[in-house]
Amino acid sequence: MSRRAKIVCTLGPATSSQEKITALIAAGLDVARLNMSHGHQADHLEAYRRVRAGSDATGRAVGILADLQGPKIRLGEFPGGPVRLGAGDEFSITTEDIPGDQHEASTTYEGLPEDVRPGDRILIDDGNVQLDVTGVTGNRVRLRVVVGGKISDHKGINLPGVNVSAPALTDKDEADLRWALSTGVDMIAMSFVRSPDDAQLARKIMTDMGRPGVPLIAKIEKPEAVRVLPDIVDAFDAIMVARGDLGVELPLEQVPAVQTQAIKLARERARPVIVATQMLESMISAPRPTRAEVSDVAGAVAAGADAVMLSAETSVGAYPIETVATMSRIVAAAEESSLRAEHHLSRMPTTTGGAIARAAAEVGAIVGAKALVAFTMTGETVRRLARYRSVIPLLAFTTDPAIRSQLALTWGVETFISQTVRHTDDMVHEVDSALVGLNRCAIGDKIVIVAGSPPGSPGKTNALRVHRIGDAINLPYP
Repeated sequence: MSRRAKIVCTLGPATSSQEKITALIAAGLDVARLNMSHGHQADHLEAYRRVRAGSDATGRAVGILADLQGPKIRLGEFPGGPVRLGAGDEFSITTEDIPGDQHEASTTYEGLPEDVRPGDRILIDDGNVQLDVTGVTGNRVRLRVVVGGKISDHKGINLPGVNVSAPALTDKDEADLRWALSTGVDMIAMSFVRSPDDAQLARKIMTDMGRPGVPLIAKIEKPEAVRVLPDIVDAFDAIMVARGDLGVELPLEQVPAVQTQAIKLARERARPVIVATQMLESMISAPRPTRAEVSDVAGAVAAGADAVMLSAETSVGAYPIETVATMSRIVAAAEESSLRAEHHLSRMPTTTGGAIARAAAEVGAIVGAKALVAFTMTGETVRRLARYRSVIPLLAFTTDPAIRSQLALTWGVETFISQTVRHTDDMVHEVDSALVGLNRCAIGDKIVIVAGSPPGSPGKTNALRVHRIGDAINLPYP
C-alpha cells in the first residue's frame, strides 16, 4: 500500500454512475458512505450495487457505510426561493406546515417550541445565520435576527446549549437502519449521539434483523457527547469526529482539542476513528485544494486517524475523482514525512488478545519482519494490531467477505479472503503460498503470524508465531 490511512467518500449525484463509482475506487476510495439524510432508499440501493460491482472490477476491498440522519432539525420549504434575513428583523419558526417566506418558516422538528426558551440562540445553515429566541406562543417560536443571511429549503438548524428532547433514533432512522441491514451494508453511523446508551437502540434492531455484529459508528457532533466521550468510545465500535455540526454546537476553537482527544481514546481502545467534514471543501468547485486544507488532512493523519472523509467534495462536487486522488497523495506524503511520528499508547492491554497484538508489533520490529499477518473471524485482532501503527505492513486473512469489507475502515490493513483451515499448519501453508504467489515476500523473509488456536475460534487470539517464508511449502532458499 502506498498509504495506510483510509479514505471515506460520500456518494451523491456527482458520483452516481457505475463509471464514476469504479473510478472513485480506483483513485483510492476505501469506504463508500451512503448519506441517508438525502436521496431515497432506491437511489442508495443502486449505489450499493454499483459499489459492489466496482469493488469486484478493481479487486479492492471496499466497505459500505450507511449514515443515518438522526434527529437533524431542518427548515421546511420556501416555494418562492431563498430569502435573505437582515440583522434586527423579526422572524418565526413554526411546526405548522406552511410555505416559508421573509417572515416565517416551518420546521421538521415538532418539539422545537417545547425545547427552547427566550434568550436561547438558534443557528441556521451551519451558523451562518444567527437568531435569538424572544418568545414562544403555542407551536410558534418568535425570533430576532442577530446575524443575517440567506436561508432556503431544508437548511439545518442547530440549538447550541439547548437540551434537545428528540430521540437518538427517529422513525426514519429505524426504517433506514432496517433497510441498510437487509441490503447488506458493512457498517452503520448514528448521527447526533448524546449518550453511550444510544448504541443500544440500534443494536436491538441489529439483533432483531440477525446482524448483531455490524460495526456501529458514533458521530461526535454534540456537546453532550463530548462530555462523556470515553464512555461513548467504549459503547460503540468506531468514532467519527463530525466537525461540521460539532463546530456549530461548540465554540470553533474547541474542535481541534476534541478531535485530538477522540483520536487518542479511539486508538487506545482499538476503535477506528474517522475525521470528517470540510477536509478538501474548496475542491467542490476548484481542481486544487487550499494549502490550509492540505495541512488539515495531513494533521489528521499525523495525529493517528484511521480514516479521513470527503462529503460534498465527492457527492456534489465538480471534481470528485481528482479530489480522491489528491487526498490519497496528501495522506501518503504525510505518512512518509516526519509528520507521521510514532505514537506510543499509554494504555496497556488488559486481554490475552490485546497482549498478543502488542507483542506481535514489538517482535516484528525486533526480527525485521516483512509483514504482520493476522487470521481473523471478527476483525478484532486486526484492529488491535492496527492501533500500534507499525511501519511493518499489516495483512489480514479472513474467510468472511463481510469482515473483509468492514476492515476497509481500519488503518493500514490489506485484506485477503482465505480458505477454511483446520490446523495452524494449514494456516501457515496458506500464508506462505499467498505471499509468495503475490510477490509480497521473498523466500527466507520473516513474518509474524497472529491467530487463534485452534483456527476458527472467534475471539480467541492466543497464538503468535515467527515464520520464515518458504518453510511451509518447502521452497529452496536462495
